[in-house]
Amino acid sequence: MNPKEHPVWDVYDLFRTARLNVKYYSSRLSSLQKCNFWLEIILAVSAPSSAVAGLWFWEYPIGALIWKIFAVIAAFISIIKPVLKLSDRIQKFEETLTGYRTLDNDLQSIVSKIKREKIYNEKIKLEVEKAFDRKKAISMNEPEIRENHKLKIKCEAEVLQELPHNSFFIPEV
Repeated sequence: MNPKEHPVWDVYDLFRTARLNVKYYSSRLSSLQKCNFWLEIILAVSAPSSAVAGLWFWEYPIGALIWKIFAVIAAFISIIKPVLKLSDRIQKFEETLTGYRTLDNDLQSIVSKIKREKIYNEKIKLEVEKAFDRKKAISMNEPEIRENHKLKIKCEAEVLQELPHNSFFIPEV
């Protein structure tokens, strides 16, 4: 049997897929959290009761103009933010990321066991089958319909650098 056709590659491919999704969803979650943070800051700063609203700078013509522009931006944000449902999206991304992190950890353990014991037996195959079932369950609830293609390519390159083909053990047939 050609080593590239060994069934153990199903494990390694799933491992790399899980690692890819950890990287991808970590990055997407981070972006959503940053966006939400800055929207919250703008809304907090623009509140009439904020310390910023009372600054002396706003009393001058240029300051008044800047404050009016800022207030318009804040008004749009206050309308758009509930529509974006960032909190709900962040929660869904966190759940998906947690699922993939768990799967990645489980697969890392399986890969380590294959390398350490130098076998790919029925017991390990059962563990792998369970990992495939977990992957299926996670992917059924992924929070995005369309993925960020550029980010996915970047994450794929990182995973291939971290987990190159030659880093995996191929048991004898």
